[in-house]
Amino acid sequence: MWDEVPVSVELRRVVEDKFGFKEPTVVQKRCIAEFLSRKDVIVQAPTGSGKTLSYALPVVEILMKAKTVWKKEEVGAVVLVPSRELAGQVLAVFEAFSSVAPLRVILFVGGHKARKDVAKFKGEGGNIVIATPGRLQLLVDKNKFNLNLKACLRSLEVLILDEADRLLDRGFSTSLSTILDCIPKARRTGLFSATIPEHMEDLIKAGMRNPIRIVVGGEEQLLCSSAKLGAICNEQPPSETVPFSLKMYYAVVPPQAKFLALIKFLNRHKKEKLLIFFNTCRCVDLFGSYLEKKFRNVTSVLLLHGKKQHQRQRLFDRFQSLAHGMLITTDVLTRGVDIADIDWVVQFDPPRMSSWFVHRCGRTARLGKQGSALVLLMPNEEGYANFLTRTYNVRLRRLNIRCSEPLCLKMRDKLRARAAKSREMLELGTKAFVGYIQAYLLRDCHIVCNFKELDVVNLAYCFGLLRFPFMRELRGRNLSAFVRSPLDTSAIPYSDPNNEQRKQSIRKQREDVGKRVRARWEKAKDPSKSKKSRSRSAVDARDLEELDNDYRLLKRLKRRKITKAEFDEQFAAV
Repeated sequence: MWDEVPVSVELRRVVEDKFGFKEPTVVQKRCIAEFLSRKDVIVQAPTGSGKTLSYALPVVEILMKAKTVWKKEEVGAVVLVPSRELAGQVLAVFEAFSSVAPLRVILFVGGHKARKDVAKFKGEGGNIVIATPGRLQLLVDKNKFNLNLKACLRSLEVLILDEADRLLDRGFSTSLSTILDCIPKARRTGLFSATIPEHMEDLIKAGMRNPIRIVVGGEEQLLCSSAKLGAICNEQPPSETVPFSLKMYYAVVPPQAKFLALIKFLNRHKKEKLLIFFNTCRCVDLFGSYLEKKFRNVTSVLLLHGKKQHQRQRLFDRFQSLAHGMLITTDVLTRGVDIADIDWVVQFDPPRMSSWFVHRCGRTARLGKQGSALVLLMPNEEGYANFLTRTYNVRLRRLNIRCSEPLCLKMRDKLRARAAKSREMLELGTKAFVGYIQAYLLRDCHIVCNFKELDVVNLAYCFGLLRFPFMRELRGRNLSAFVRSPLDTSAIPYSDPNNEQRKQSIRKQREDVGKRVRARWEKAKDPSKSKKSRSRSAVDARDLEELDNDYRLLKRLKRRKITKAEFDEQFAAV
């Protein structure tokens, strides 16, 4: 019960009333107690276990006890997160305590000019700063924008690094170093993540003092030990790095049947709430547009890619409110973002970084609720399931999705017919395929996802390709099995009249240029002109030869190999 957690009654009441937690989770109970006893903590717990509240609650409690009244520009806590979406959700958690805690909370993220953040901080202040590392570095670095943020950070009591492994994965190391140099060393630091990779040890050494490591497994098992420097990342991981209520599956399907398998699965679960991951933006556009059309009268299909921040937030909020629907996205939603009541997380492909697999799956089965996850694998990737079991202690069950050969051919013809009718779809399919191949080569598990064994010919049918694009990544591959469409792809029109008019204009310009080039070529082939040209060339060659002889004669004179009289005689002869 919350009575056992050492925080004020007012804060407990907010947690119960606004967040609906009748009792703390294991990670919340242990982390809050250690944090409030003035210890640094490293918290490794499955996604969806309540990590955000496990640091938000003690941060507010610490600041309320530190000072009765905080000046508006005194910063008491900094929370660093890897993405804007996660920052917005963390902000909402802290703002829930505003009724009982007179603390100002401010958000520093990208997407707008930094001067707006400066003006807001000067006007409203901020005792708790929630920021992405890049934006906070910009504001503290070299006293920019006439804002002495370094001075404001001298009062810092707490530093939180949320989704810490992703902060390092995304290249924020320089920003983190700059920020750590600007804040007091006498502070409490909390590092929170679902996974603690080896390369995080340097950050732990630089930013923490004798931290306590709290590890919570998928079955709510607890390991809490005094962390010895250098051993933090070498300890065995918990028995499960995902919630116990999460069921994970994989399906092995041939490349040409991959999109068909996805559609068959979605048909079975169309009245549920699904989050669908693709590895590239072009794939979201291509396959998402097809799914939008197919399921438009059945359920809501939302595409999160390719929109501005405020539009993304609006779509995200809409999806939150739906009872059932599909949200199609890239890895922008892999980490930290809390979406209510997701039934299934579906991955069209394994992610670029294998550690992201756990975080993708963690968008469902949050806070003890039931959830499921599925990843579609091709035959050359079948070993990926065993790789995950060995590396991350997650167990996947095999799910059979049968796709007969006639159905595969029918789907191939549908996708190609779509490309044959619209140049937009033809170009999008080609770009999506190229991006897919390039992304495939960037994966960190090359052995279990062997590119050389990838059936690129049948994969191309999945993208509705009519012709095979020239790619240096496929140089040396035997692509003769690809059935090339007999259509003249240059004649395929755009669906948009403006684009089609622009295309015809460009085509006419090219034809005009071609006519002029051919005319010049025909003129150059005129026999009479060729004869004159040959005679002119012969004259030019004789002139050059005489000039060369004169030059050699002059050099001999300067070297005194011949006399002046001999030079005059030979020059006159020439």
